[in-house]
Parts: sequence; structure tokens; C-alpha cells
Amino acid sequence: MDQETIQEFQKQLEEKKEQLLAQLAGVSRKVEGEGNNFEASYPNYGDPASIEDSANEVADYTTNLSFERDLENELRAVEKALQRVTEGKYGVCTYCGQDIERERLKIRPESTSCVSCKKTIKHEE
Repeated sequence: MDQETIQEFQKQLEEKKEQLLAQLAGVSRKVEGEGNNFEASYPNYGDPASIEDSANEVADYTTNLSFERDLENELRAVEKALQRVTEGKYGVCTYCGQDIERERLKIRPESTSCVSCKKTIKHEE
């Protein structure tokens, strides 16, 4: 893959990282001293004696917790892809060593495997 294409994907990855960090800030707070580790925020809707408010808080917290975990996982994948760019390994399948298809990277720039290996791995699981 040529350097210009890698730079385009790097830009997409950096933009995606910023979007993920903004989304995480909306549902969680960053845990200091732990890299990009976040903790879902517990909402406070008012009257602690209100069963309805308490139920809504728990429901929203559960949703935030799940969303926060998904965003953190995606952020880690993006950061690893940016690290591969730095190391000169971006766009290479971690399983077979072949180039990852450009179309796959357009859809998911943080991909670590080519389509063929992804299908094989999926069938083995």
C-alpha cells in the first residue's frame, strides 16, 4: 500500500479516535492514570425516594455501561491501528501477512485481518 493511501487511513483513524473520545465523554468519565480507560457515569435524576427515578437511573446506567465498553473496545482497536501505522505494519493481515483489501479498510480502517482470514477465523469460533 502506498504512503499516500496509508496517510488517508491514518487521518480517518485519528478522526474516528476523536469521535470515540467525544462519545465516551458523553456517557462516562476518564479514569485518571489508566490511559484511555473510562468509567460509565451513573445518572442522577432527582428524588432518591422516587422508585421511578431510581429505576430510570439504573436502566440508563446499564445502557451507558454497555455503550461505554463497546466504545472503549473500538477505541483500543483504533489506537492499535494507529500504532501499526507508526510501526509501518498498517494494512497487513496479522494472520497471513498479506495486504488487507483496500475496500475492507475503507469500511473498517482498524481491521487487522484480510477478508479470507476473517472468514476462516469466524468459522473456527
